[in-house]
Amino acid sequence: MQFRLTQTAFAVKTLVSSGLLAFTATGASVAVADDTMVLPSISVTATGEVDAASNDGYVPQSGGVSTKTDIPLAETSQSLTVVTDEQLEDRNTQTLTGAVAYSPGIYIQDRASASVIDSFSIDIRGFSAAEATFRDGTQIQAGMPYDSPTEVYGLEAIEVLRGPASVLYGQGQPGGVINLVTKTPTADPFAEIGLEYGSHDHKQIKGDISDSLNASKTLRYRLTGLFQDADTFIDHVNDDRIYFAPALTWDIGTSTSITFLGQYQKNETRYPWTAFPRLGTKEPSQFGRIPDSRYIGEPSFDGYDATEFSLGYIFEHEFSEVLAVRQNLRYRDIEYDVLDTFRDYFAPYLQEDGRTINRYNRARYDEGTTLTVDNQLTYDWQLGQTESTSLVGLDYKTLTYDSRNSGFDPMDKPLDLYAPVYGGPFQTPTEFNTTKTEADQLGFYAQNHLKFADRWATTIGVRHDRVEEKSGDDSEDQSATTYRAGVVYLGDHGLSPYVNYSEAFSPQYGSDEVTGKSYEPIKGKQYELGLRWQPENHGLLASAAVFRIDRENELATNPANDASSIQIGETRSQGAELSLSAEHESGLKGLVSYTYQDVEVVEAGGVGATNGKQLTNKPQHLASAWLDYTVLSGSLRGLGGGAGLRYTGTSYADANNTLKYPSSLATDVSIRYQIGQTLLQLSAQNVFDEQEIYCSGTLPTSTCDYGVPRSVTASIVQRLY
Repeated sequence: MQFRLTQTAFAVKTLVSSGLLAFTATGASVAVADDTMVLPSISVTATGEVDAASNDGYVPQSGGVSTKTDIPLAETSQSLTVVTDEQLEDRNTQTLTGAVAYSPGIYIQDRASASVIDSFSIDIRGFSAAEATFRDGTQIQAGMPYDSPTEVYGLEAIEVLRGPASVLYGQGQPGGVINLVTKTPTADPFAEIGLEYGSHDHKQIKGDISDSLNASKTLRYRLTGLFQDADTFIDHVNDDRIYFAPALTWDIGTSTSITFLGQYQKNETRYPWTAFPRLGTKEPSQFGRIPDSRYIGEPSFDGYDATEFSLGYIFEHEFSEVLAVRQNLRYRDIEYDVLDTFRDYFAPYLQEDGRTINRYNRARYDEGTTLTVDNQLTYDWQLGQTESTSLVGLDYKTLTYDSRNSGFDPMDKPLDLYAPVYGGPFQTPTEFNTTKTEADQLGFYAQNHLKFADRWATTIGVRHDRVEEKSGDDSEDQSATTYRAGVVYLGDHGLSPYVNYSEAFSPQYGSDEVTGKSYEPIKGKQYELGLRWQPENHGLLASAAVFRIDRENELATNPANDASSIQIGETRSQGAELSLSAEHESGLKGLVSYTYQDVEVVEAGGVGATNGKQLTNKPQHLASAWLDYTVLSGSLRGLGGGAGLRYTGTSYADANNTLKYPSSLATDVSIRYQIGQTLLQLSAQNVFDEQEIYCSGTLPTSTCDYGVPRSVTASIVQRLY
């Protein structure tokens, strides 16, 4: 493992160690004529962290991820969804894709691969979430082609911010941000242990404990972990996992605290390549139907092993009642070994017999390390009827990524899809290409939130980033300035209409072969108009929003030379979202959402064959509903359950919009019974086993994938104290 500390990084390190952390101040009141400036107390929370007290249940109150401050949700001018711990437990969610499945604006690919690198299978408002996943406000993945899945048991909540967010979070796609909130030590001690068994021989043991280390409770710890041994619905594809996450909080006096966070996770599986011919899946074959469980790889060779380690802290210090500093730091190291066998992508993969496929294999060994640090300084003040929260920040991200890749090697061992024979002699990759990538991003940002006369709230922000990237002997620098602005009117009866403008950027490396100029960063901008309704003390939150996102500076085929690219591409996503979250003291809770999105190619370059067409695999209609009820009294007290529907509309399978993927409707069910300190639960995803087939063409040799079938999990969780 290698680590590069550039001059920029050194400057940041110096600023962090000798500047922010060494800075001290005392509060002062300011008198202006007969009016006294009121300096209210400031509430210090972790960067991007959900306030547990205000975001319990199904109806959130805080919108921290959208402002990096403790601003109420009603005053935020951007669409936000919080998936709380209670929601995760009610549905017994196992994956990140399942956790966000009932959020508006979210599309999840109905494929077996969705569980391998889960964030890669999620779209937010039509754009990939592959580099949009954060943990406690720091970016998890950026610039690496693979990653490990998210362990949901280690999370307190999940925040989904929709729309560009570069002003606060730096480089990323304009669809939005998914922020994972890690479990931290609790004020009250508790301990639990759980066992699970489910479909495909899924076995899991998990535990979570938090307590104090001293009588004053200023030193608290939490240990969260699990061990999983499981198969999947595809033959020879296992899903084994070890997860361990220690946390330690130290309250250093009344105004300072630091929480140390560690994580170790190891995943062992095989990548579930499928891509079967249309003949034998969508259309009948003389040989019968190809089973959805068919594995086209080589069990003795294939493997996808990912080992992840991270260590960091969340530091908070209140200098006075009006001034506070926060620092979030995380170091992450991930290694993955990818050995896989898949169909031939470079020639007709199906042989003339209609049942045998040609295959390739490859081997690659990758290691990536990232360091992220985010420094924030907040100042709260009040003057007359104006309240303000000012935020300035400096964040730094560095990536070192090493790869050994064999490329695609043709195998001399084809596979019969109807009667597969694995093993035996075949060639394995022996030659590798080695690459090394190093990247740094330094960002300065400022934001101000103003509230006027308890009626108007505005948020204005600006940020400047500089990105340095080096790959082999080539190096490039890029910079970008992004903006955001929003206004909310705080009306009567909990009505809050708002308007928002926000921007995003993503580095684009390389140069135009015609002009010789370096590529500009990909830019995204959003216009959003929304309305929230959250009447006080009614357990209800309804929202509606219309949006338009333009992503520009994309690479497109050069019409004068098909072998080169020019930077004229543009994609537009526009649509509307409706959502409702509700909970009642009777034990009834629910979530409802609907999304319409039109994701269109504005400029594709070349001959323009796809100009004005919809992007592939971007459904226009998405809808979901979850209804949950728990008996709170009587002989059946503790009995509860919920049921949900997830609808995904049709989407285009080809660039010219001549072929569509089918729509899908999945039903999820969860039944639970709380007996004292024991929780019994039975949950099922896609309970009616509605399994669609997604084909890329109409020819017999066109490739098709099966959707994910039904899965059932039974669990018991024992609360020890």
